[in-house]
This record gives sequence, C-alpha cells and structure tokens, in this order.
Amino acid sequence: MFLVTFFWFYFAPVAVIVPHHDIVAVNRINFLQKVKFLRPKTSHIILIAPDHFSEFQSSVRYANNYPNFDKELFFKINFPITLSNGIVNSDHSINNILPDIDNLWPQAKVVPIIIGQKFDPKKLDPLISQISQICKLDCLIIASIDFSHYLPAIMANAHDSFTLDALYNQNLDKIIASEVDSPQSLYLISKYSFDKNKGFNLFDHTNSGFLLNSADGEVTTHLFGLFNKLLFPKKYFTKTRLDLPYPIDQKQNLNSLGERFFYGFDEINTNSTLPDFAIITTTSNNKVVQSFFPIITQNNITNFIKGEQKINLIKQYFDSIIDINITKDYFWGTLIYDRKN
Repeated sequence: MFLVTFFWFYFAPVAVIVPHHDIVAVNRINFLQKVKFLRPKTSHIILIAPDHFSEFQSSVRYANNYPNFDKELFFKINFPITLSNGIVNSDHSINNILPDIDNLWPQAKVVPIIIGQKFDPKKLDPLISQISQICKLDCLIIASIDFSHYLPAIMANAHDSFTLDALYNQNLDKIIASEVDSPQSLYLISKYSFDKNKGFNLFDHTNSGFLLNSADGEVTTHLFGLFNKLLFPKKYFTKTRLDLPYPIDQKQNLNSLGERFFYGFDEINTNSTLPDFAIITTTSNNKVVQSFFPIITQNNITNFIKGEQKINLIKQYFDSIIDINITKDYFWGTLIYDRKN
C-alpha cells in the first residue's frame, strides 16, 4: 500500500492536455485510458477549455447543469466565474471531451470551465493558486486544447516546436505567445503543474495535414501531453526563425495569410535573399530543418502559392543545391541538415 501511495504521489500525472479536434478522437480516448491507468483514483476533474464562439471573450464561464457537476469543489473557488450553461455546454471544446470523461471516470465529479480568448492569462494566477489548494491526490486537471490552426502542415509543425520548447523548458511567457487556440488554458495548466514541480511529458503529436497527406491545406495540430514527476527530465532545445524576403503587413494580410502566420517564432527577419519564399528554420540539438513556402504579393496582399506552381518553384530551387548531407523533401518543401556531421 505504501508503494502504491508513493507512486501515486510522486509519479501520477496531475494534469493532462488533450485535443478536442475529433479527427483524433480515437487517439484521445487511448491516451486518456493510459492516464487512468497511471492514476489509482480520480474523484474530481476540472476541465479547462477555450471559449470559441461567445461574445464574452474577456471572461471565464462555467456550467453547473452537468449531471456530475462538482458542487463541493466549485464552491471552494473564489474567483469571478460566470454561470453560462448554454454557452459552455454547446462549445465543442467541452462537449467533445465530457463523453470520454463519463466513459473512463463515471464516478468522478466534474467542473467544466471555458476561458475567453481575450482574457489576460496572467490574471488567472489567483484561480490557479486556489485550484492548487483544493485539488488533492484524487483531482485531475484536463485542458482541452487544439494547437496550430489554419496554416500549412509544415509551418504548423514549426509552431508546435516553439510550443514544445516552452513546455519542456517551463517558459510561461513563451507559452502565452504560443500559437494555440487557447493560450489561457495552456498557461493555466502549465503554471498549475510547474508550481507543483511537475514536468511536461509528450505522449503523442499529430497533424491533420500529415494524416490527410495535405501539404497546402489548412491544418489543425494536436499535442497529447501529461504533467508528472520526471525521473529523467528530457532536455529539449528548439529555436524557430521566420525569414521573409520583404516586410509583410500583418494587419493587411489577416484574410490572406491569417494572423497566426506570424505567431510561434523566436525570431522574424526580413533578410531572405530568395524573393519567392518565406523560409522557416527550426534548429534542434541534432538537426536543422528549413521549410520553404512560396509566396506572392500584389498590392500589399500576400498569399501562399500552392499546387503545381509551388512544386515547380521548390523543385527548381532544391535542384540547384548540391550537398550530400542534405535530405530534400519536395512534397513538403523541406531541407534537413544533420547537425552531427
């Protein structure tokens, strides 16, 4: 019994991240089944998620008409949270996850909370502190978060590298700057876990562009992760840089590139010597990946070049490079340099 309690206290996850994008619904339930195995008892669950649709984007809201609503735990929270059953229960960030919770933890009491996307993440600190005090060994925090959105698959992956670096290295400011659908939820679960001396552990990383073999379409990415005590914390180093051939006005290109195009980078430069490409460089301990995105600008509006024209531009440039130490991927538009050489 002592060994079970010791394992639970030190190594069981106190919080987990799951996507609400149902293209990976099977992956999600498989992950949560493993989380259940790692936790001998879960009686209370706080489900944190983004408010996708309401007009109240500067507030925090909850629902109490859920059959297993945790009245006892919720009434210990002294933080301005507004009751909004209709808004909370209709958001897929909540209603895609609740059936999984019902299935795996049918006896658990649940508090579903959504956070507006204009809510200052650092103003959640008092709520995080209170949750930390009331959540004991049998309490689990689940954050329902989708990661990169609306971008080509390879660019989305680079943004996820930025986010993973922030999570592994416990950089809360970088977490807030991550390209996710709810920096607020990611900040809350991360700070809560870091304050408990728990580290991030990635279970799986998926990308709808890779799943559908789509290089040009808008994608959604997913991180399945847990926060627990790590015997051997992973050393993670990734830096991301975007090089543009000329300045691109973010405000003028909200409809063409989208504002997320500019997120998720440690550095943005306008010094590229290749006039047709935006180039992302992702540097890790063992390799450098350069990803090429053909672009065209007319009347200050920039668009991605797609399809056959894109492939021809990438092929023309890649074929001009003679280096046996580079791996070329024409379909995804990447050059991979092995840093061990």
